[in-house]
Amino acid sequence: MATREPRHPALDLPHPWRAALPLAVPALAALGFSADPRLPVVAGLVAAACFGAAAAVRAAVERRDLAAVRRTADRLIVDQPRTNDARELVRWRSRELTSGDAREALVREIERTLRQLDPVRLPSSSPLRRAPARRHEAALREIAARVGDEQPIAARGIVLARELLRDPAGPLYAEGADALLARGLSRVRGALEP
Repeated sequence: MATREPRHPALDLPHPWRAALPLAVPALAALGFSADPRLPVVAGLVAAACFGAAAAVRAAVERRDLAAVRRTADRLIVDQPRTNDARELVRWRSRELTSGDAREALVREIERTLRQLDPVRLPSSSPLRRAPARRHEAALREIAARVGDEQPIAARGIVLARELLRDPAGPLYAEGADALLARGLSRVRGALEP
């Protein structure tokens, strides 16, 4: 269930669909021209395709910029910001990370990792280090349960959990990182508490 993103007047955040809208409207208008029998149908379709492509490019650029803002906010959340500008960015990102949808997505990601640890599964091309990760399966389940419950949660823990699950050089994937995995999981568990 998608939740409506709260407004943040102090932040000038990229908005992919809002940026594409000024080009999407002319694309729809150009399609209307193809209904006019006095004009060649191809002209309306070509114009609509050009405006549509421009709208898609603009949305992609804004989406990339928004991802960069999110990465910056994630770093600030982990490093504890000190400036007023950073605090507003951290508040926005913290609300986004601790929303029900984001928490559900993280639980699904943890469960997907846990399914890959199942010994009955054939080895795959996944770089996941199964044997060391299996030793910490209970900790992964505990983190999934904590993220999935209704109690308040800290955004820093979400960022650290996502990093642990996704970092290809992290302890879930790197050779000889068994001790680091235990520390990483413990760090995530502690950081989840507000």
